[in-house]
Amino acid sequence: MFYAITHLTDYHYSAPITDSVMELRMQPRSEVGQRCIRFNLDISPDTKILYHRDHLGNAIHTFDIPAPHTELAIKAESVVEVKTPPPLPDALPFGAWEQLDAATEDREIYDMVLAGQYTKKTPLLHQFAQEIGWGERYADPLTLLRDLNTAMYESFDYEQDFTKADSPIDIALEARKGVCQDFTHIMLALLRDVGIPARYVSGYLYHRKEDNDRSFEDATHAWIEAYVPGFTWVGFDPTNNLIVTDRHIRVCVAQDYAKASPTRGVFKGSVETKLKVRVQVSELDDVPGEDAPLAPEIVMPQYSYQYQQQQQQQQQ
Repeated sequence: MFYAITHLTDYHYSAPITDSVMELRMQPRSEVGQRCIRFNLDISPDTKILYHRDHLGNAIHTFDIPAPHTELAIKAESVVEVKTPPPLPDALPFGAWEQLDAATEDREIYDMVLAGQYTKKTPLLHQFAQEIGWGERYADPLTLLRDLNTAMYESFDYEQDFTKADSPIDIALEARKGVCQDFTHIMLALLRDVGIPARYVSGYLYHRKEDNDRSFEDATHAWIEAYVPGFTWVGFDPTNNLIVTDRHIRVCVAQDYAKASPTRGVFKGSVETKLKVRVQVSELDDVPGEDAPLAPEIVMPQYSYQYQQQQQQQQQ
């Protein structure tokens, strides 16, 4: 499957800010089963963009805007190929737990057993685990993963804007509702509690009418990947009760949202910030040309620095 993704983030500040420094995780990954064919990043006001990859292979773009400005727009456009994951067995053979425990000797895998900023144990998490009968290795790891994925889906309602990006898991646990990010954090905490390495995945989900997904169309999405012996990292989507398919487009993997957010930054100034985000994910029949627009209806704003705005006003 080929997809075109356009992701526009538009910031408006109530007064001029300075020394804005931002880190972006918006470029889809290229790895087994997925290939980022094209990626373009546009920033307004115009600035120099730097690029590097972290130890998990995530593409990270950084930039800074020292001069005063009151608006900031970031537009990422991608063309991605996603292949159908290989089928999974009904269960794993005897000895899978021993293989899983041995795999944690790898530091990269071991890190995904440790609690992150948003996946720490709490009394409410323990209470929920008891309610669904979670906490023991009562079957093979793959069976546990399927059971927990379904239990999460059946135990929580999807409600947009009920929680925030930095909400602790207890908010969703107490109300039994939230969004994909909340469900992903709760599932990660429960999996790590029984020794299953699991990581946070941020990305996108292509929606089709026949799938009846709970998550909102044309938005960012989140799910978990668990280390499964014989299959390495396997994705589970507790929001929609899915084993990850060729509709899931991976952008970043991390311990939790703290290191997977699409945008993260700081600036100087005491202001109110208004944020607008638009995302469009479209299926493609053919790969478009390098300069072909992917979503013409999502227009990139053209902003300028504060001194440029003042010069323009003086010239009028």
